[in-house]
Amino acid sequence: MPLTSLTTDTHTAELPEIADPSQVAPKDARELSRLFFGRLAVLEEGTPEFQYARNTLIEMNMSLVRYAAGRFRSRGA
Repeated sequence: MPLTSLTTDTHTAELPEIADPSQVAPKDARELSRLFFGRLAVLEEGTPEFQYARNTLIEMNMSLVRYAAGRFRSRGA
């Protein structure tokens, strides 16, 4: 689904189904993350929709998570 067709109203927007979030391009992940974070803010924790939004955000941004974690790996305790 092209990003241009996504609704930006996070209170009513349905989240797009992303088959393989780890394969989303960084530029697209940035745009999608805004949509998913906005939707996550209004969803009830523990619902399947909340779980999907949270898990997809994590998977889409794993390269960023690995980069950030790597920056702190060499620091002493």
